[in-house]
Amino acid sequence: MQPRREFLKRAGMGSLATLLPSLTFAIPHSAGYRKPLRIGFITDLHHLQFGKNEEQRMQAFMNAVMQEKPDFILQCGDFCRPKGSDRIMAEWERFTGPKYHVIGNHDMDVCDKATIMTLWGMKSRYYSFDTDGFHFVVLDRNYLRDGNGNLAHYDTSNWGPLPAEQRSFTDPEQLEWLKQDLAEAKYPTIVFMHQPVFLSEWANELGNAEDILSIFDLHNYTARQSGSNATVCAVFMGHDHDDRYGERNGVHYFIINSASYVYTDTGAHYYNDSLFAFITLDPSGKLHIEGRSSSYPAGTPEKVMAVYQPRISDRSMHMFTPKSKKS
Repeated sequence: MQPRREFLKRAGMGSLATLLPSLTFAIPHSAGYRKPLRIGFITDLHHLQFGKNEEQRMQAFMNAVMQEKPDFILQCGDFCRPKGSDRIMAEWERFTGPKYHVIGNHDMDVCDKATIMTLWGMKSRYYSFDTDGFHFVVLDRNYLRDGNGNLAHYDTSNWGPLPAEQRSFTDPEQLEWLKQDLAEAKYPTIVFMHQPVFLSEWANELGNAEDILSIFDLHNYTARQSGSNATVCAVFMGHDHDDRYGERNGVHYFIINSASYVYTDTGAHYYNDSLFAFITLDPSGKLHIEGRSSSYPAGTPEKVMAVYQPRISDRSMHMFTPKSKKS
């Protein structure tokens, strides 16, 4: 990861989440016919990048998973490397339920995309699935684009030396698939991707984020006009190592903090404890995030602690109004 700019500090913003009114309230038990869906979520573990307690952080997440027993777990990118990750993968495999991967840029630091997909057992770099009345979409934004508009997969850190403007693209084939997939969706949709398309402080490293946002906007407009609940409701992202929330055109966007550290112009600053979250999707149309909080070690620069909070915030909000059983 490139050194982070002092964007938030200069703007006096801190985490964007702190600017927004509190959205937290208790979620009632659904009066519907389905139980709430629970997801164990972790992102940006960065195993073997700097080599500081990632195995213990992964173990803490998986211990919580084994206790909470979610319906599935998902890691949202920058997870591990193809060699030296046996203990990370052994921890991951402790959960015998469904497990899903999102590809992040650092996952191709020392290999190509196909190699990391093989390690994780991914059949496709982007995909979708339905579970308990929700539709889930996983995207791959790990493409480079040269000055002629040609795209290339991230491969063995080839993204690192290039200008930010050439990173984080999504290929046309995938965009067409996304349009079709959303058009065929029968349920409210939750999207996972590594690099943000919204809320990012890296305004020049958004690639073709506008193409994705436009697809969401058009799909949701069409669905709402027809009275369908099969809209994009929430988007979960990693990459920025921060804790942010924002709403755009009726869609809830979340940047979920790294399990491990924040990176600034003064280097990597590790959290004392692993950060992860459990996401609850209620059929009544409510979303709840149960996050974790930590602290910084002694000696962490004051300007880092003032701007970047070592936490994933608890949040609750309304996503959609469920259709009646008679509709």
